Amino acid sequence: MSDQALRRRLDRCLRAGGRLISLRTAEERHAVALLEELADGLGWPCHTYSVASGVDGAGGERDVPVLTDILRALLDRPTPALWILHDIDGPQLTPRTLRLLRELSQKTRGPAIVVTGVVTGPVAALPEAARVELGPPALDELRARCEALAPRLVRAGHVDATAALADHGDAIARAGLGLSRHRFDQLVAEAIQAAGEVHGPAIVAYLRAHKPDAVEGAGLLERLTPPPLEHVGGLAAYKRWLARRALALDPRAQAAGIPAPRGALLVGVQGCGKSLAARATAAALELPLLRLEPGRLFGGTVGESEANLRAVTEAAERLAPAVLWIDEIDKALAGSEGAQSDAGTAARVVGGLLTWLQERDRPVFVVMTANRVDALPPELLRRGRLDELFFVDLPGPEERAVILQIHLQAIPAAKLGEPPPLADPIDAYL
Repeated sequence: MSDQALRRRLDRCLRAGGRLISLRTAEERHAVALLEELADGLGWPCHTYSVASGVDGAGGERDVPVLTDILRALLDRPTPALWILHDIDGPQLTPRTLRLLRELSQKTRGPAIVVTGVVTGPVAALPEAARVELGPPALDELRARCEALAPRLVRAGHVDATAALADHGDAIARAGLGLSRHRFDQLVAEAIQAAGEVHGPAIVAYLRAHKPDAVEGAGLLERLTPPPLEHVGGLAAYKRWLARRALALDPRAQAAGIPAPRGALLVGVQGCGKSLAARATAAALELPLLRLEPGRLFGGTVGESEANLRAVTEAAERLAPAVLWIDEIDKALAGSEGAQSDAGTAARVVGGLLTWLQERDRPVFVVMTANRVDALPPELLRRGRLDELFFVDLPGPEERAVILQIHLQAIPAAKLGEPPPLADPIDAYL
C-alpha cells in the first residue's frame, strides 16, 4: 500500500471510530513520520512507546513504564490521541495486556492505538483490529528520491550528479523496486562509493547485485549467474519466442498497456538441456536469476510450509523484475493429489503456488522444467499462469553440430580468451 493510500485508509478508520490498528511494516521511522503527520491533520497529540525508550523516548534504563499501566490509564481517558506502540509482541504481551488492548479497541472515542512491527500476530488476530501494511515504495517515489538526492551529491563535489541521475533515474528506480526506503538510499550511496562517481549503469548493477540480500524471505531463494543464451545449442523456437517476449519488458510496452511476460514450461527428454535453457533465459531477458528448490518450502511444523511459500512469493515479487527458475516441478508436485501422508500439506502448498502464478502482478518471469507432463496437474498448464509450453526433444544433426561447436570452441574461448586448436573438424565428430 502506498503512502497516500495508507493515509486515506488510516484517516477513514480513525474518523469512523477505529481505535486499534495493526500496522505491519519494516520501515519504522517512515511509519512514525507518516502517523505523526496524520495525527497533526486530525489535531490529535501523538505519542510513541517502546520497551527500550519508554514514552516519547523519555524513558531511562530503569524507569521505562510498564505497558499494562499505560494501557490502563488510556482506558479511562475520553480525549482522542494517537499512541504508537513498537514491537510489543513477546513477553510484554501478557493476557492482561491483550485484554486491555481489546477493551480499548471496543471504544469509539478516546485514544487510538497503532501497533507497529514486522509481525503483530496476537494483536492482528483481535477481531476489532484493523490490519494494514506499509509496503515498499512505488516506482514514482523511488524516482523522486533519486531526484532529491542530486542536490546533495552536487554539494558533495559530484558536479555531474544531476545529469547522471536524470538520465538513469528510471532504470535506478526500477532496479530498486522492492527495497525499503532506507535500504534504497543506502545501496545507492554504497554504489556511488564503490564507483567513485555518480555513474547510472554502475548504480543499477550494484542495486541488482545486492538487492536479494536486503529483501526479507530471499534466503529461501538461491541466486545464480545465468549462462549466455549463445551457450544453448538448438531450441531455435524457444529463442525466437524469448526475443519477442523480452520486448514486453520495455517501459514503452508497459506504457502501452502490454502486460509483462508470465513465463514458460519446458518439458521433454532428460539430459537435453532444459535446465541450461531455463538458466539462460535470465541472460536473454537481462534479468537476475533466482532458483527455487521446492524441497525448501516444506517444514516440519504445522503451517511452516505455507508460511515459507508466502515468504518466497513475497520475496520474488519484491525482487522483480527477475526470472524465477523452478527445476523438476513434476517431482515437487508428486503426492499433491492425496492427503494421507502429510495431512494435505503438499496439496495446500501446490494450491497456493497455482494461485500466486495466476494472480501475481509483478514482473516475475517463471520458468519451470519437467520430465513428465502427465505428472503435472492440468491447472498448471492453463493459460494465464504461464505463457507457453515447449517440448525439448533429442537434438538433430544440425543441433548436435552447434552443441559441439559450443563445447569445443565457444566455452573454451570464453575461459581461455581464444578458441583452442582442434585436430579434427567438428564434422568429424558427427
